[in-house]
Amino acid sequence: MLPTPRPSESKEFSGRDWKSIKVCELADKENVRFVGLDTPVETATQMLIESGAPVILLRETADSKAACGTFDYTDLNAYLLLVVGLVQPEEGDISSFQELAKKAREGNPVPVKQVKNLGKKNAFTTLPESAPLPAAVEIFGSGLHRIAIVKDGTNEVVGVLSQLRLVEFFWENGRNFTSIDQLYSQQLKDLTIGSSQVIAINGDKPLSAALELMNCESVSSLAVIDNQNNVVGNISTVDVK
Repeated sequence: MLPTPRPSESKEFSGRDWKSIKVCELADKENVRFVGLDTPVETATQMLIESGAPVILLRETADSKAACGTFDYTDLNAYLLLVVGLVQPEEGDISSFQELAKKAREGNPVPVKQVKNLGKKNAFTTLPESAPLPAAVEIFGSGLHRIAIVKDGTNEVVGVLSQLRLVEFFWENGRNFTSIDQLYSQQLKDLTIGSSQVIAINGDKPLSAALELMNCESVSSLAVIDNQNNVVGNISTVDVK
């Protein structure tokens, strides 16, 4: 497969230093989706799928614009594995999680507040809308995949900035920034980017094994390999939908 050609130079950010760009300029305002803590998991999942948003924000009251947590495909994956008995909770959580799984198997509504922390993920993180882009880069470098952008001086969420959106931004606008543009000709090994310990799964394994591995290793995707260790594709927590 040939690499995708780089876009022509964009004029939108021409003449600017990327470090001066504010996070609100990249944040996706359309992906701010809220549900209440008592919303059933099924309803939150339906919104997650139909909206295409990377995450659903949770709020304590119907009129609140502040988020108190998130629900995403990592949580959904962990929830499904728990319900079908493929993962075991920590010793102190066994009784409560067994009751939750029993409730779900019987078809009773399970509020999203009971499953929002099942998935092994980083803490909910926010940045004020006026924060410079390097602040988001630093956070993403620690392993987070998304940040809630809040109005300055408040907890009101006005956008969501994802790691993918940041990558797209530099891909589409990198020619405007000399320090970024010069990186594209360099090799990954010279930039010391990537990991020598790749977490992968054989394509012959059942889907449940892939979901278990992602949950156990706290990763959102896996390389799929054949019997000769050739990469033939990938699978992510989003595929659970």
